[in-house]
Amino acid sequence: MVGTKNNRRAQATERQLKNAMLTLLAQMPLEKISVTALCREADINRGTFYTHYQDPQALFTAIELDLVEQVSALVDQPRTDMAAWLTPILTLVRENAAATEIIIRNLTASPLLLAVLNPLREESLARYRSWYHETDPAMLDYYFTFYLNGAVQVITSWLKSGAQEAPAAIAKVIVRAALTAEPWA
Repeated sequence: MVGTKNNRRAQATERQLKNAMLTLLAQMPLEKISVTALCREADINRGTFYTHYQDPQALFTAIELDLVEQVSALVDQPRTDMAAWLTPILTLVRENAAATEIIIRNLTASPLLLAVLNPLREESLARYRSWYHETDPAMLDYYFTFYLNGAVQVITSWLKSGAQEAPAAIAKVIVRAALTAEPWA
């Protein structure tokens, strides 16, 4: 169908499907979500679903890529104040909590996580080289993994508790713990 992806009706259908996916993700894991359940939740027929997506995983990937686009625009902002830089990203995470929790649960090679982390990686590794007087790339990766997992757990706990605190407060916790901590030994 010519122009299917750009017409308003197709965009509205995709929004319905994405909202249906997020509703179902709040109730069950991604691998348990069927096309039938999505169609029922979105109030569309199977043929319409398959016009837009191959399967539920493809729909979820589209949701993730939408978030990546939004986050990428924020990530490219200057990082002179890390907490101020992280706050709008956490605001977006809170606004998309259901999708974000699934993405965080499936950390390996998440495009969303990579979009946020890649700009920070070299900056963080340089800091760890200085703090820990370490030059071995494998050891530096362990430090990065340690701090990364701490940040991910803070965000996960925040989302699971209803994201009551302001994104700026959570950004401050993460930045203080990951970027201003003094080495113990």
